[in-house]
Amino acid sequence: MAKSTPGVAKTTLKNQSQTSLNISLLLLLIAYGLVTVLTPRMKALDSNGPKFITLALLNLATFIFLFTRKNFKTSPQWYYAFFRNSIGISYFGLMVVSLLSFFKAINVLESLLHFTKIFTTFSAVYLVSVLITADKRNVLYLSIVLTMLLIFDSMTVLSGIKKYINGSLSVINDIKSIYSNKNVFASSVFVKIPFALWLMVFNRKWLRSLGIFGTFMAILATLFLSSRTFYLGLFGLTIMLIIFFIIRFIQLHDKYYLRSIGVYLILLLFAFLIFSTTQRYLYPKTQDLIAVNVGDRLTTINTSDASAAARLDAWKRSWHVFREEPILGVGLGNWKIATLKEENLTKDDFIYSYKAHNDFIEITTETGIFGGLFFISLFLLTGWAFIRAVVKKITPEWIALLFLPVVGLFCYSIDAFFNFPQDRPEIQAFFAIYLGGIVAFTSLIPPECTKPSIDGTTGHTSVLQLCRTLLHIKAVSNVEGKSGKSFYRNTIIFFYGLVLIVSAYILYLNFNSVKLQRIIYNDIFRKKFDHPASMFLTGFPVIPTISVEGEPIAVQKARYLIDEQRFDEAIALLKKDKSSPFDARREFFIASSYILQNNIDSGMAYSQKMYDIKPYYFQNVTLLCNLLRQKGMGKQVEVILDKYLSKVKNNKEAWLYATTFYSSSGNIQKASSLIDTAAIYYPSDSEILKLRKAILLKVIIGPYQALYDAASSAYNSKKYNVAVRYYSELLAKKPEFTEVRICRALCYFFLKEYTKSNQDWDFLIFSGVSLAGVYNQRGLNYAYLGNIEEACKNFKIAADMGDKDGLQNYSKICKPGKK
Repeated sequence: MAKSTPGVAKTTLKNQSQTSLNISLLLLLIAYGLVTVLTPRMKALDSNGPKFITLALLNLATFIFLFTRKNFKTSPQWYYAFFRNSIGISYFGLMVVSLLSFFKAINVLESLLHFTKIFTTFSAVYLVSVLITADKRNVLYLSIVLTMLLIFDSMTVLSGIKKYINGSLSVINDIKSIYSNKNVFASSVFVKIPFALWLMVFNRKWLRSLGIFGTFMAILATLFLSSRTFYLGLFGLTIMLIIFFIIRFIQLHDKYYLRSIGVYLILLLFAFLIFSTTQRYLYPKTQDLIAVNVGDRLTTINTSDASAAARLDAWKRSWHVFREEPILGVGLGNWKIATLKEENLTKDDFIYSYKAHNDFIEITTETGIFGGLFFISLFLLTGWAFIRAVVKKITPEWIALLFLPVVGLFCYSIDAFFNFPQDRPEIQAFFAIYLGGIVAFTSLIPPECTKPSIDGTTGHTSVLQLCRTLLHIKAVSNVEGKSGKSFYRNTIIFFYGLVLIVSAYILYLNFNSVKLQRIIYNDIFRKKFDHPASMFLTGFPVIPTISVEGEPIAVQKARYLIDEQRFDEAIALLKKDKSSPFDARREFFIASSYILQNNIDSGMAYSQKMYDIKPYYFQNVTLLCNLLRQKGMGKQVEVILDKYLSKVKNNKEAWLYATTFYSSSGNIQKASSLIDTAAIYYPSDSEILKLRKAILLKVIIGPYQALYDAASSAYNSKKYNVAVRYYSELLAKKPEFTEVRICRALCYFFLKEYTKSNQDWDFLIFSGVSLAGVYNQRGLNYAYLGNIEEACKNFKIAADMGDKDGLQNYSKICKPGKK
């Protein structure tokens, strides 16, 4: 047997090792694109909880894989390049400024949790940049996988539209696939379009076909999801692509670029025609306000639209807060706390804006002007790098590589301007891929590639050939670096690994918290607290102190203590809580606990404190007003009610409460004015109309109250002769007293003076009073007078108006042979 050559065996092992490394790098890169999408909710209130911890664990796994390999640890080119890149430096600067904002934070633990989230994203960007730097060819395979995911998501949208058309889905907003809601689904589709575009433009054969199909499906899905944000994003993306392709055609005189933009525009037009036809002819006739065409959908972007108005209000509040703390901001993660001070002055409920719906504004508000500039610079520097590359006509292969992250960050910026992708791990994963990609590519471009291209025919060469001009750049496993300054390097690596572990642990605590929060919100929704307070008193971790919807965790615990009548514990727990000083639920539950203990003075004090923070929460308004009335402080009640009704018009209970209060206080004119105004807002509400009728009667009767009370007393005592005298005296003074005339007509009926009774009924009918009971009573009078024909006419009218007595009398008296 021939002996193997040692050199050949060693080379074979080295090649196998290289192959294994490349596969590992590829799998880790693909994991960043898939892991957050595939992570289930796992019984958490918010899917962000498990998704962030999954992303953090992926970072930890990637770190362990990379930095336990000798060639990575000893090659500063790979792990220092990020911090020598202008984009990487800006991102690191944002992290430093974010830490400084802790000094201004109202809730430091909330800042810590939020920093952990953005540090997780920062680490993902950094580690992705290392993965791509190690082997940039893996971007091709990543694009293939994510384009396939994009196609799958798009087909899910079309499946949802099919259900909507056949009626098994009530509204388009219910189309959300595995995502938390329709808007996140739309964002996830839109942010993946660059991968399909890149395959379509810069690849050949089946890869190009896959890209074309993926692009078409994504555009179609975006249209059907009816998201105004991404309608605007699709328009902006189209303009960007047109400009790019025209510039490349002018530079290289290559008609391929004109054909590419032509293909894209055809796909856009075809998708639009399919959407428009489906929307016009197949959509069911429903009240779904977003099931409209693109033009009608975009016209809703105005201040009269509730969603748009809420965004504008949030942006205004951000500006007001920013003016107070322009340098360091209000603290990372504290936007929802700081802006609540102003929001409470207008909100009549606890449905708060816990995100600014604009990451540029929110980051600037929380971290100050420098943090905002660092964040914006990530996009500006990326755009500038691409523009410079195009203007300098650098090697087309590198422009092809830069195209993907540049377009990707553009799509991400659209979402960031109108939504809050910073808090959505599934979108942050793509942000990490795009930003990590641009850092890697701009760091890797060698001087040779920055020279103008002589041959312009390579603009659409397959990415598999990109390395043909870059052979002098070796894969990371082939680079033997020096191990100088190992102590400092190892210290930094150890510290970074430690921070990754701590971050994963904090996110694990957050995940445990959101699982408990889901139980609590289910109980609140069902209005039934089935779980013991002890479960939450000991179950909640130390962080976070505020729920995903902005409610202090202490308040959530107190709900269960109060339900178990452990009022002293609830009060003590809430008094210690300082997590959100402007939330006001703390004060409300303390007040409620004191009142349930019959400690009225303390209850009123805390109810007043809540009113000072949040003056338009009606449940507390009525609580405070009732307490003030008990103390005989009616004037203060008037001030509170007048202020409330001057602001809130859509609360029926408030109109009824205020009207009843003024009526019982003797201010009948004010009560009448209030109920008349209420009738404008609730013209057909039975409670409003009934109270209005009663108040109107009081207004009219007012000067004759003694006479009216005497008549009513006689009527109730069945002294009808006496009642008739009083009613006649009242009618002599006020002939338009409808209720009084009805009472007198009934008195005459009981006295068997049917002709006089009908005179009153005739007067009422002639005056325009159209009540079924009036016709029925008039019919009875005619029947007793022997005029069956007139009686039947009146019974028939009453029956037709729905009066059961009229129908019964008609059937009994007016049958054939009965007349």
